[in-house]
Amino acid sequence: MKVPTFQKFGLTKAQLKVIETKDKKISDILTHHLTIGIGIAFGLVVYVIYFTKVQPDNFIQIITQVFIFASLGIICVGVPALLFKLAEMFYFKQKSKTPESRNISKYNEERDNYEFWKIRKDYSFWNMMDGLSFEKEVMNIYLHLGYEDKGELSEENRDQDRILSYDGKLHYFTFHTKITEFKESEEIDKLLVRKEKSGCDTLNIFSQRGFHKSLNGFINNKPVNLFDINGIIKVVRTIKF
Repeated sequence: MKVPTFQKFGLTKAQLKVIETKDKKISDILTHHLTIGIGIAFGLVVYVIYFTKVQPDNFIQIITQVFIFASLGIICVGVPALLFKLAEMFYFKQKSKTPESRNISKYNEERDNYEFWKIRKDYSFWNMMDGLSFEKEVMNIYLHLGYEDKGELSEENRDQDRILSYDGKLHYFTFHTKITEFKESEEIDKLLVRKEKSGCDTLNIFSQRGFHKSLNGFINNKPVNLFDINGIIKVVRTIKF
């Protein structure tokens, strides 16, 4: 997984900086400066025209006029804001069709993707999360690799067990999220029975706190794969884009 560079997309650092600054200025002009300026100008014109014809004589008229001008103020700012927001959307839509803009979008997308997977190669990322997040993140990795979640095949009362399919085979996933390492060989035997019952080819056990070293010998010649945090990081390293 290589770090994405702007040179790969035919861009320069100066070019990126100029484009980002230009886009921000245009956005500010269309959605803030012009909107407020035209709204104020429009409001002042209405104010002058109205007060040359009718001047308040009593308190009720003053309240009425304040209400009217408050409403006009909303209209004077709101209508230009809507028009220029539409203009901004049209500008960026047209701009997105240019080759330069497409290259920048591809670069940003690849950069974000790189940062997303980079943090998942950090041991502390996996070590600090809660059990539910650990399960979801592991599932996301395998779904990204092309595995398909067969939720309809999983048992309803087995919340930490999942069945996934890949390349025509079924794989039984189970997650150990307790604060201690996984060390019960008897539990592996039970999981193997569930795997066979579900018609799965392999059993994958994921443990956030690792496995007891005695299990390495126990799973010899068994269709079992043990994944601690280091094992998960190895899987992440296989991801390419």
